[in-house]
Parts: sequence; structure tokens; C-alpha cells
Amino acid sequence: MAEENARRPLPSLRRYLLLWIGGCAVVMVLAYTQLLDYYVALGIEIRTQSFLERTAQDYLEDLGEGVQAPLPGGRSLAGYLDLADIPTQILGAFELQDLQHGEPLRFVNLDIEPDGSKEFAVDTGDFCVEGICELLFLYPYRLNADEWLYLVHGVIGSDEIYEELEFTERVAVGIGGLFAVLLLLVSAVLIRNVAAPVRKLNTWSAALSAENADLEVPSLRFRELDALAIRIRHAFQRVRESVDKEKRFLRHASHELRTPISILANNVELIDRLGDRPDRSDAEQAAFARQYRALEDVQLLMETLLWVNRQTESLPKSEKIDLRRELEGIVEGYQYLLDKRSVSLSVDGSGEAHAPAAAVRIVLSNLVRNAFQYTVDGDVLISVEDAEVRIGNSSAPKAESEAVTSTETGVGAGTRTDDEEYGFGLGLELVSLICKRLNWHYTTAELPAGRVTMVRF
Repeated sequence: MAEENARRPLPSLRRYLLLWIGGCAVVMVLAYTQLLDYYVALGIEIRTQSFLERTAQDYLEDLGEGVQAPLPGGRSLAGYLDLADIPTQILGAFELQDLQHGEPLRFVNLDIEPDGSKEFAVDTGDFCVEGICELLFLYPYRLNADEWLYLVHGVIGSDEIYEELEFTERVAVGIGGLFAVLLLLVSAVLIRNVAAPVRKLNTWSAALSAENADLEVPSLRFRELDALAIRIRHAFQRVRESVDKEKRFLRHASHELRTPISILANNVELIDRLGDRPDRSDAEQAAFARQYRALEDVQLLMETLLWVNRQTESLPKSEKIDLRRELEGIVEGYQYLLDKRSVSLSVDGSGEAHAPAAAVRIVLSNLVRNAFQYTVDGDVLISVEDAEVRIGNSSAPKAESEAVTSTETGVGAGTRTDDEEYGFGLGLELVSLICKRLNWHYTTAELPAGRVTMVRF
């Protein structure tokens, strides 16, 4: 849970889509405005090129008819047969190495300052009648193999032209802004129509559980979401079937094992009585004791599994229990697990609890046995208070060559495998299930070489 809370919060799908679509709309408006400026400049250039080309062709036709035609000229237009005849300040504004037949060169002579004033790079004098030319064009045209015609044309915008351009730009920006707003509105409606069934799917899936896997799929409007909901429901149904199979197997297996375990217990007791004699050796006594303990462990495990998997919601009757006395009996029963081990055992405190006796015995037995099994060389500390028991085990680390393997558990002193938590087994799983069912407070914490568990009844 802590790792889940530490994750970076994910963005909202609705906000994510709105930001993307809004950003695309702004980019489109800016691109549209830039394209408008480009096409305005392109239109001026195409119109000017057409005018200059027509003027050069007319001059060439006059020459072909043998007429001594004057060089083209007029308002803001001048023709030259030699580049040297062009005014120096105007000629210097162009890159002459780029001259090609029929391709005009353009020079923007105007620069608008931040305060709105005009700044000119070249003083064109009286070439343009209205003032200094704002645009200059140099149009080279080949008349024959040795002769060229150079047309210079100046353009200056009037106030009316600038007002029209400004008005056109404002209209373009307005149209672009209106388009962006409409796009955002349409996107918001679209996202809302998509988000509503997604929220419905989320609410429906949250209500699903292994016990409620047949919940009817709501109308989700889209085939993809409907197919996803059906898959989710099928997954929950498979989980429920799997859980039911496991419960049935565990319940049936526990019931089936009770009979042979009882037969084994009775036969061991019968053999013990028939073979009872004064000269029985210590080895024989120890062998029978181990058999009794093994049968008691299996019986306790079967009872635990049966109790945990009961279908009834009724809880067993509670009674007053002396926790210290109960623990002393359990510790004595599992003392054999600490034989031939360097383990320090300590039981401190006393207390009582009001709870079902069988459940308390099962929980404490599993915790004590688990602590004894997984402690080869170290300490086991048991503390008792009213309605609370705390059990901790820790093993002293050893070198790999000195590690001692437990014959009961196969776990070495101070060692742990990659796929198993140290000091954690089936016993703690059963304890967790019982405590959850009885609403007991149960915690377990891993130590560097052990574990500490606590149960509050």
C-alpha cells in the first residue's frame, strides 16, 4: 500500500485530451496566420512578376518589328540595358550572382520598429513617387544572346492597402480563434460522451467481486468498452470458480483426512499401551512422543483449515482464557523443536482474554510453532499482556560454512531463500485468516534475521 501511495499521481484522461486538443488548436491558428502572411507576400510577388514579364515581352515585340522602342518606364518602373546604369544604392541591395532569366529578385526595404515607426535600409530617392520604396524588384530578361533587359520596380503601400492588410489579418485571426473555440467545444462534448461510459465502467468494475461476479454489464455505448466489461466479468467468474474449487477441495480433503488421522492416533495409542513395560528404553519413549506430537500437529492443522473454511457466519462462543497458562502448555508441547539448538526462550508477563478458546489455541500454537521452527541459533521472546500476546524470534547470522540446517524445516541458521520470507509459513497465513474473521488485530513485521508478531484479542 505504501508503494502504491508513493506512485506519481496520474493525469486525468479528460484533462489530458483537452490540453492536447487545445494545444493543437493554438498551433493551427498560429500556423494559419503565418500562412496568411506568406500567401499575401506570394500574391504580391506573383502579380509583380506577371506585370514585369508582360512589360519585357512588349518591349521585345517592339524591337522585333524594327521600331526604335524606348526603354520601359513609368511610375516606380525603370528599364536598363546595362547593370551599371542602375543607381548604385538600388543595385547594391540585390544579390547579383543569383540573376536568372525571367526570375525576379525581391528586396524588402522596410522594417517596422517596436514603436510603429518605419525604418528603411536603402534610400531610393524619388524612384517611387509617393516616397521611399518599401519593396524593390529586379527583373532580368534576356532579349537575345548578347543583350539583356533589366527592369527595376518599386512598390510602396498606401494607407488604404495597409488598412486592408491589417483588416484581413484581424479577420484571419478572428476566424482562426473562432475555429479553435469551436474545436474545443466539440472536443469537450466528445470527451464527455467518451468519459461518461468510462466512469460507468469504473463504477461497475468497482462493484464486482468474486461473490458478485454475475453483476449485469451496464450499457456502455461503445463496443470496445462493452467487450472490456464482458472480459472483466468473465475474469471475476473464473476467479470465483477457482476460489470455490479450492475451498471445496480444502474442505473435502480436511474431512477425508480426519478419519485416517484418528485411526493413526488410536493405533499409536494402542501400540503404546500394548508395548508398555518397565524396561522400555528412552529411545522407544522418545519415538512414541514424536508420533504423538506429529499427530497432534496434523490434527490442529486440520481443525484450523476446517474452521477457517466454514461457510457459516456464526462465531464460536467466547470464554475467559488465561493467556499465560495457555502459552506455557503450548510452549511445553513444542519444546522438542528447540532440542539440540542454542536458543534462548523467554516468556514474560501475564494476562487474560475473552475470546473463543479453540481459536486462541490455534492462533497461539501456530505462532509459537512458527517461531520455534525458524529459530536455529538465537532468541525467542514471548510477552503477555491483557488481551495481547507478542512473539518475536531472531537468529544469529553465521558463515555459510557454519550454517546448520534444521531437520524439521530445512532452513539454516541466519539464512533465507529468495522466494521465501524468513520466519513466514503456512502457520502465519492461517493466523491472519482467523484474526481477520474474528476481527482481532494482528500484525507481523520482518526483522533483519527474524520476525515479530502481535495479536490483540
